[in-house]
Amino acid sequence: MVNGVETRSRSSLLPVKRGVPQGSVLGPILFILYTNDLPQYVKPFCHTIMYADDSVLLTAHKSVENLEINSFTAVNLAIEYCQNNDLVFNESKTTQVIFGSRKQEVSALPDFQAVRATRHLGITIDDSLNWQDHIDTLCKKLSSALFALRRTQAVSTPEAVLIAYHALFESNMRYGIMVWGASSQHNLERVLILQKKAVRLLSGLEWRDSCRGHFKKLKLVTVVSLYIYEAIVLVTSSQQTRHQDLHGYNTRNAQNFSLPAHHRTLYEKKPSYAGAKFYNILPQDVKDENCRTFKLRLTRWLLERPFYSVNEFLNWQHFQH
Repeated sequence: MVNGVETRSRSSLLPVKRGVPQGSVLGPILFILYTNDLPQYVKPFCHTIMYADDSVLLTAHKSVENLEINSFTAVNLAIEYCQNNDLVFNESKTTQVIFGSRKQEVSALPDFQAVRATRHLGITIDDSLNWQDHIDTLCKKLSSALFALRRTQAVSTPEAVLIAYHALFESNMRYGIMVWGASSQHNLERVLILQKKAVRLLSGLEWRDSCRGHFKKLKLVTVVSLYIYEAIVLVTSSQQTRHQDLHGYNTRNAQNFSLPAHHRTLYEKKPSYAGAKFYNILPQDVKDENCRTFKLRLTRWLLERPFYSVNEFLNWQHFQH
């Protein structure tokens, strides 16, 4: 707008000889294509996980000495790759997390900060993988969501508050639940307590009133049921071995998954194992070969049974709902 007159102007075109224009629609895709060969460049020494411009280098070895060598080499190869491709390796945002029972024996990389926990794609990962730090962060987000729900309730309709619950509360609660849901019952209970407060708010209950039945009325699944659902859906979409793959008999449990033998209880927290175990104890009428139908049946079944713990689910035959 110049002197009250609207004018339009267009910048002249310039060729892009290197790099990716920031803010462009194709920018993210072009950057992924540009850095697509990074995993191959560092492959002999580490495994690479990339999401846009966030990259994670994973190294593992039984020998502490070889682990330190591979880690040092992988990081230096990544720096070399960036230099060769006119990219900047941000050392100030690069941290090192050491996992394992012998992590005290592993020396930190020079010029990099060794931390106990770090955030990646919205999930806080700690060196013990107990997910305590992530639950602390999640509970703060859910508490803020509760405050927003109270404000919304004061000025809007119950339907709008329920929509706000799904948008502000459940979306945060659901994110990453497949990895932190198996951590401990205590972590699930911390989230469940906040979810109960939200349900009481939605139902107009007092803080001492039981809200188990109101999960069903509002058609909301508990955080425990969310974890169970995600675990089961994950395993049904995978190619894990079923009983029918081991023999040709059409038995009652032919569709059930085969559970691998293991020596540690920690193994049972693997999403693949937990999902298979959960699937196997579902009632026969819920199981279905059609994935779309199965998801719908599973959701309805869980809505009718507001589980407060994984043990309640494992003993669902005796669960009063």
